[in-house]
Amino acid sequence: MPVSICCPQLGDAGLRTQLTTAVQAVVKRWRPAFENWKLSLFKSQSGIGWDLAISGPRFRKILTLTGPVEDLPGLVSAYIDAILAQIADPRRPMKC
Repeated sequence: MPVSICCPQLGDAGLRTQLTTAVQAVVKRWRPAFENWKLSLFKSQSGIGWDLAISGPRFRKILTLTGPVEDLPGLVSAYIDAILAQIADPRRPMKC
């Protein structure tokens, strides 16, 4: 269950570690099988928020997240959780 996260504009190493740990826990809960998930997090071109690109098996999506930088681990893991829940049960509406 490899998860790679690229966030070059996030300067705080502790925050990057929290983000990686949170995302890995969510992916492991929903998709324990061997799958490759890649996330890229960049400051939004609009200057407000962050752009999150998610790529997984048969899945690609780009989202814009808004909120303080300290909330990024929670925001990203909540979106990943909602996306994987919706993939697991397509009839379930996505709540984000």
